[in-house]
Amino acid sequence: MSALSRFEQFMESMVEGSVARLFRNPVQPAEIARRLERAMESQQTISVRRVLVPNVYRAFLNPQDFSAFQPIQAEMEREMAAYLSELASERNFTLLEHPRVELAADPAVPRHSIQVVAETVSAQPGATVGTQIMSVTTQQKVRPATQKSALLLLHTPAGLQTIPLDSTQFTLGRGLNNDIIVEDTRVSRHHAQLRYKARRFWLNDLGSTNGTFINGERVQGETALHDTDVISLGGLELTFREQ
Repeated sequence: MSALSRFEQFMESMVEGSVARLFRNPVQPAEIARRLERAMESQQTISVRRVLVPNVYRAFLNPQDFSAFQPIQAEMEREMAAYLSELASERNFTLLEHPRVELAADPAVPRHSIQVVAETVSAQPGATVGTQIMSVTTQQKVRPATQKSALLLLHTPAGLQTIPLDSTQFTLGRGLNNDIIVEDTRVSRHHAQLRYKARRFWLNDLGSTNGTFINGERVQGETALHDTDVISLGGLELTFREQ
């Protein structure tokens, strides 16, 4: 049984008395779980040895939507944390510590919407490795209807890792302010940029130390990507796939 199936089974077991009203709420528990999963998938710090994902997740709902979850808030937070822990294990992701999930009301969030803030916090109190924000309402993270489905594949000792390309522009590098953070000493802090235009993805080097290559050819200016192209970021190889 998958992690999501176990979580849904838990929620079904709680349909008793006043708790049943949350299943009439436009925002469903499984939808929150999927938004948390999307935050985990989209905020990976990648190295050759591991793929680090956030361990602290905060889900903000409109107060009217949030009120339906208050009777079982603690149970939901605990079960969602367990779900993320199982999900990370299934996908060979690394967590610095057991994940923590917090549900909260925010009047700034529109009705029927969910806003997720995820961060990677080290086990040492007060130390933050990296912080990123994913909002399901922001348009820059929504793939245009005309954009093809694309992703990057990275082979690691832990297995194959996938990086979905669900926006029109990405920066890649070791710096925490990149869209795709690559934890590898061969990769520059701001190494390369991916852009979607003219119905295809284009790759450009950002003045990296070790260079950017496509199928062994050094990238000079924006270069179009094709399905199965092998991208090298200073020696770290990723495969571009497009459908």
